[in-house]
Amino acid sequence: MKMLRKTYLLVVAAAIGILTFPLSSNAQDEVSLLKSDTCFTGPFSSYERWMNVISGGSREKAEDFEERLTRNTAFYKKEQFENYRETIDCRTMIYKVDDAIVDGFYIAPSDQSDLPVVIYNRGGNATYGAWIFGNVYLRLFDIAKEHNVAIFATNYRGVFPTLPGNDEFGGEDVKDVLALPQLFSEFPAVNPEKVAVYGESRGGMQSLLALKQGLQADAAVLFAGQYDFVEALKHRPEMEKVYRARIPNYEENKAEALKKRSAIHWVGEIDKDIPVLLIHGEQDQRVLVDSSIALNKVLEAEGFKHKLSVYEGLGHQSAPKRKQIVAEMISWFKQHWD
Repeated sequence: MKMLRKTYLLVVAAAIGILTFPLSSNAQDEVSLLKSDTCFTGPFSSYERWMNVISGGSREKAEDFEERLTRNTAFYKKEQFENYRETIDCRTMIYKVDDAIVDGFYIAPSDQSDLPVVIYNRGGNATYGAWIFGNVYLRLFDIAKEHNVAIFATNYRGVFPTLPGNDEFGGEDVKDVLALPQLFSEFPAVNPEKVAVYGESRGGMQSLLALKQGLQADAAVLFAGQYDFVEALKHRPEMEKVYRARIPNYEENKAEALKKRSAIHWVGEIDKDIPVLLIHGEQDQRVLVDSSIALNKVLEAEGFKHKLSVYEGLGHQSAPKRKQIVAEMISWFKQHWD
């Protein structure tokens, strides 16, 4: 995965070379799409090239190249790659939000129109958990294809530390989610009147903050989200390293900074017409299921249409129950798109 991430980030860095040239007149707008290109380019232009890259490049560069190549070609099937290349419209996005430069992905079934939109907010911070071709391929292609939706997945600012904009873990980076609807017009296949938001782990906080700040959505689904960061530190005090690194003036304003990011304190400020589905693994040891249970009670008290779905035996990662979780997510969205 580190090789995949490094390769993708190099590709995007090359794309951002456009910033050294004069930009179009709308580049001074608060939000603008600077560049978009097919995902199936460079190292991902062919199955063979992709497999070689993630296997170490060549026999000369990696002693275990053959072993890795055998393992990777067994996991990533050529037939599936070729099918996706024919049936999926996957595009990288480089966009400007105020003074920050942000990258992300657009994924949709090819040759379709009037597609409902899913804004898919990832977990992690900075490069950790960042969207790269490999995890977009594994986690988003099938959703777009099987359920006929267009997916916008932002990496948030701060993936490239030399470029303007820092990941503030629920600070200015929330604008990178809020900006996405302003890019819809660049992608003619989408229906801007049907929009839903999904967030996992940190993406749960990101989604709720965006909704609080005015993101228009028909429904929300949140998986394994942390909704009380003060309480969470009692369980995982090591997370304070992330907060210190990402949140501006954290040491001077710790209590207020954590409360600002804790939806349990302000979820009532969100439009109550937005139905919220909370999904959590019973055995999640990173973000305890108590987080979703507590928020669910607040949603009830505030008068939201809401549901809590707890998966027995599931930890923080959705992969073991991915098909069921995706089906539940899409079902929730479709109820409120119809």
